[in-house]
Amino acid sequence: MKSWVILLIILGFLLGSCTVIAGDVSHWPASLVAVIAIVLLKIGNDRVKLLAWPMEFLLAAGVTMIVINLARLAFVPLQY
Repeated sequence: MKSWVILLIILGFLLGSCTVIAGDVSHWPASLVAVIAIVLLKIGNDRVKLLAWPMEFLLAAGVTMIVINLARLAFVPLQY
């Protein structure tokens, strides 16, 4: 149970950081996909124990959030 609270803190930090950097909530479609991927990563990591909790998982979650948001930006047309 404690690890899920830490996961919520990690997700809150990542989503808050994305909102601050973007200046609005336009990142939410990609961030929702990233949150789903991170939760699935947590479930898989609880079973396999591939990543150390919480530091290595935090790194993997941050990279997942960045990569998915950058992939979204590659497909969104630029606004001039």
